Amino acid sequence: MNTTNKNYTIGVDIGGTKMSAVLFDGAKILADYTLATPKDNLEHFMIMLNALIEPLLDKARQDQVLVKNIGVGVAAILDYQEKKVLNAPNIPLLNGQKLLACLETRLNLNIRLDNDANCFTRAEAKIGAGKKYKNVFGITIGTGIGGAWWFNEEIYLGAHGGAGEPGWLVIDYQNGIRLEEAYHKLVQNNPASLAEEAYRGDILAEKFYQEFGHYLGINLANIVNIIDPEIIVLGGAVINSSDLFLSKTKKSMRSFIKSETARKIKVVKSSLGEKAGAIGAAMLFS
Repeated sequence: MNTTNKNYTIGVDIGGTKMSAVLFDGAKILADYTLATPKDNLEHFMIMLNALIEPLLDKARQDQVLVKNIGVGVAAILDYQEKKVLNAPNIPLLNGQKLLACLETRLNLNIRLDNDANCFTRAEAKIGAGKKYKNVFGITIGTGIGGAWWFNEEIYLGAHGGAGEPGWLVIDYQNGIRLEEAYHKLVQNNPASLAEEAYRGDILAEKFYQEFGHYLGINLANIVNIIDPEIIVLGGAVINSSDLFLSKTKKSMRSFIKSETARKIKVVKSSLGEKAGAIGAAMLFS
């Protein structure tokens, strides 16, 4: 029974490696939970997603609050009309699935679905590192590389819902290599291990991060030249190692930006940390 006027929402962030959820009251996280993302089959995925959400519903019940809404961010290109996953490169079992309908059937709650980088950017633009700005570009570097553009108080989706995909920008034109491909090639799918080696003074590991920093700088310069945001906010697990590449990124970026005033753009780290995506998913209802 809801005996208070409190309004809690659950936000879920489904990434290629882990999925996390938060119980959010509109200003702060009241509880959170994290599990590994299942990759074997849809049924197991749905069981684990339920296991992720259930402890937060329990916490809300303890607080005598009824949760009516769940926002879900997923690392995928979505069909917003059909409310289904078109392509989840790192969670292929979701490809073609009407995830919203699957969740509604199981949970019997109001559910909204969005891209995970859109959720990250929404949270950072509304209450995080970009809250003083109206024109914010967010980029997440984790299992994959995602991005989104916050403009005029909303995420710009583009004509087909596929706007803001920096990982797909080509940085090696001769070989047609995209930023995300270059990143995976350089870190060999284990950025944490490579970062550890770089911090220990491994020259090759340091060189790999510097090379990635250079490519990321080219990428961000292209974004600035096209949409001219006021600030770029970087998030995702790799940002914990940003001192290995961020100064190189900023230097490369400035050399490829056309407008002299745009070269002064701020490039900052997420202020909400690893729960930013889940917070932004909860904000689908605010």
